[in-house]
Amino acid sequence: MANAYLIQMQPAKTGKADSFTHARELILRANPAPESLLIFPEMFATGFTTHPTLSDSEKISADAPTFCFLQNLASETKCHVLGGGIENFSSGNFRFRNWTIAFDKNGSPLTIYRKRHPFASEAEEFSAGTEIVNFNWQNFSVFPFICFDLRFPEDFRRARKMGADLITVQAEWPRSRDLHFKTLLRARAIENQCYVLGCGRAGEGFANSAAYDPNGEEIFKADASESVFCVSLFLEKVKEARRNFPLPLPQF
Repeated sequence: MANAYLIQMQPAKTGKADSFTHARELILRANPAPESLLIFPEMFATGFTTHPTLSDSEKISADAPTFCFLQNLASETKCHVLGGGIENFSSGNFRFRNWTIAFDKNGSPLTIYRKRHPFASEAEEFSAGTEIVNFNWQNFSVFPFICFDLRFPEDFRRARKMGADLITVQAEWPRSRDLHFKTLLRARAIENQCYVLGCGRAGEGFANSAAYDPNGEEIFKADASESVFCVSLFLEKVKEARRNFPLPLPQF
């Protein structure tokens, strides 16, 4: 058994530093077991924005605030950590990228994923990522995605072909399309026969966090409250689902 903790939080209105302090307090209060996986919502320290200021963004480097916070949190809790924000990135008309990074329990960076499908006006200033990446945690092959990526099943099928056992979706999805969020999370679990965890932002205006097992059964659904929710995962359940109902891998 492996435990994943979904950190459904609100960013501080007073800046990233206060968001980091608040997040740490929530996590330490939850007292996650060592070796667990901690998952943050999309742009957890600033809140989602399609037209950020340069001060909202940062380079991805060892001395950048978000990088440092996540790295230190991993070392402090002895957990894997998955979180990100707004990357300062300049290429043509683009100034930003939407990213998430995974750290292991010792604070070593494992992989960086950049959102492949910017949403609506996000595409005006955010460059799309080009890679599908993964990292290993508790023998799970974990593939991270971000919010609007959920509407593009071909990327998830590629992840399945690459060996996905667990897919995470870090989001700030609106409450008005909560049905879409839950339905698509479940669909990605069923068609790929893997766990799918959706970590959302707290608040009545947002679709809340949820998790589905490799058969599409709902194993967790949050309310709108700000909290840290624990989900237990079993790798054998992934293998069992694929044994009992073998589906062909995608051909692309």
